[in-house]
Amino acid sequence: MKRLIKMTAFLLAVVMLAVPVFGQMGGGMMGGGTDGGMGSGTGSGMMGSDMMRGKAKDMMNRGNEMRSTQGMMGMGFMHSQGSSYGNYVTFSVDNNTGAVMDYGILGVTIFDSIKVAGFNFKDSTTMGALTRIINRDGSSVIQLHDNPAAVINIGTKASATITFDLADGVNASKEDNIVRIEAGNLTAFIVSTNATSINITAGEVRFESGRGNAVFRAVPVNMPADGMHQRFMGEMMRNRAGAEVSIGVSDKYSIINYSEGMNVMIRSMDRNRMSMTINSTDPSGKFIIMNLDNSSMMWNQRQRVRLYLDNKPMRQVMTAEELYDARESSFWLTMSGGNRMQAMMYIANFSERVVDVVVEEESTPAPTSTEAPVKTPVSTPAAPGFEVALGLLGAGVAYRLRRKS
Repeated sequence: MKRLIKMTAFLLAVVMLAVPVFGQMGGGMMGGGTDGGMGSGTGSGMMGSDMMRGKAKDMMNRGNEMRSTQGMMGMGFMHSQGSSYGNYVTFSVDNNTGAVMDYGILGVTIFDSIKVAGFNFKDSTTMGALTRIINRDGSSVIQLHDNPAAVINIGTKASATITFDLADGVNASKEDNIVRIEAGNLTAFIVSTNATSINITAGEVRFESGRGNAVFRAVPVNMPADGMHQRFMGEMMRNRAGAEVSIGVSDKYSIINYSEGMNVMIRSMDRNRMSMTINSTDPSGKFIIMNLDNSSMMWNQRQRVRLYLDNKPMRQVMTAEELYDARESSFWLTMSGGNRMQAMMYIANFSERVVDVVVEEESTPAPTSTEAPVKTPVSTPAAPGFEVALGLLGAGVAYRLRRKS
């Protein structure tokens, strides 16, 4: 009997010692999270509980409980009592003014509010990882994305004043018409494609702009920090930033177009390969960023990831700076512990191009054909910065069935 009691006590001690490790690897810093894919664990390493504060902290905790109860995994918004709860992003909408309130990323409040002057609110709709807030005459639209870069697009068809009210502890600075936002370990940027003035005063950032887009984008919270993101925002102002593709748990994905006439479609995806069709009505060169998670595509330390353009190996460069200066189609990538990968490619000219992201052994020859589609293609609308971000549950089920087979 004594031996049984001692053995039970020993096993209980082992379990208790393991709890913090499991918590860090699974639900991340929030606890109770259900996403085993993009960013849950990495987010905990970037921002400790001391960074979580105010309404965003409460909303993230409440959202995680709701999502866990409903079995919601990965990117995508859920709603309750006027608030939106994503895997990365939380906020609410003022139904009188259309303002975005208490905007937070992973439980950190970034903006107390985001307002477009004279915005005559009509309605707010959500489809997957995209929420659209529109006004009555269609002259303005605010789009919020639940993805690792927490992208916000604000499009206006006429001159407008856009004000970002900073939360306590959030700092803003300006360099070359790019506004840098910093909150602890989180860094983000705001640019406008047609700003006439940018003012940072007393806790707010104000853009006066003509017809065009203002874009907020964070350094992806589940990816290795790198200095390439500020320059990418600068490329938006030069119409050279094409699109961003994020792939996460259950095959859920988010596609954002940053350039007018850009269209990205995922044709097929399995554990070793993803195939995309990319085209643009503008034939000039564009940059496309990809955030890939190891729960969607699988690789190990003995394998490499290679990109192919129209079935031919793309030139790989060693630094993001080298890619920005490239004249021929090229790609650059960085991997984090074999779990996550961020890649950026430059496609020098456009008609319709096919890009394959392939996990292969070092000695594997280049493929001779693209794989047949395994899921219904989902394309993005041909408008600047406006996304279809659909992580379909059916695709996730199909993916799991393929992996079991």
